[in-house]
This record gives sequence, structure tokens and C-alpha cells, in this order.
Amino acid sequence: MLSHNGANPEPDLVIDIIVGFDGNLSFMDLFPNPPEPLDLDLKQRCVLQFRLSDDLLSKGWGFQPTPISFENDWGQNFSSYYWTSYVPPGAEEPVPYSQFKVIYECKRMGIFVYSLFMHDGLGQPIDLDPLIENGVGV
Repeated sequence: MLSHNGANPEPDLVIDIIVGFDGNLSFMDLFPNPPEPLDLDLKQRCVLQFRLSDDLLSKGWGFQPTPISFENDWGQNFSSYYWTSYVPPGAEEPVPYSQFKVIYECKRMGIFVYSLFMHDGLGQPIDLDPLIENGVGV
């Protein structure tokens, strides 16, 4: 399958990141069991698929229209985001602004800060700034 821009094939490796609260009300990646911090250690080209947890979606949360940015990358390692459909269990229609993908190209070593932009059920903006590391250490 070609990537969203049609230039290169989309990587086979997909890393799912489900953003939600753990038992201590900390933002975590809920995809693994037990949940892990949102920091990522990437070693190869892959698709990063970000989604809000079903619990947050049921409470009216969503990503902001621009859901992510990468500090000091300038389009080298990360593609632009693109929205994908997500239909939560029991729902009949996709929830807008609930899931998106980014292709990680693995072209430059470094530690990158990415910002996730969301809003809560009251429309209040929330942003998180976890790290992405690709082999250089801290």
C-alpha cells in the first residue's frame, strides 16, 4: 500500500498508541498491558497510529484539528498526520478527530519531542509533550 502522499510504500510495521488515563489518572499508552508512558523508542521505519481511548471518546474528548507537531524535525523523520476512521465498539458511525496516523521515516538520529493536541468534553484544549528516542540515548 502506498503512503498517504503516494510517494513511498507505507511501512508494514504499525505501532498503535491509545491515549488514555491509567489507574493513577496519568496519561498513558493503554494499548500494551500494563499501560506504558507515551514516550516512544523507535528503531525502524513504521506507522504510528494514535487514537484516544474509548473511555475518553465516550466523555466527549477528541483530538484538535491539528493533532500533533514534532519539535525540530522539519519534515525529515515524520510525515504529516492524516486522519483515519475509528468506530468505537457499539457505535454506528466513526467518531471524528479520534484517530490519525503519522509515518516515521527513521532518517535522523535524535530525541524528538512531539506534542499531542486534544480537547476534553468541555472543549478545553489539552496538550502533552512526550519524547521519541531513536537510539542516541538520554
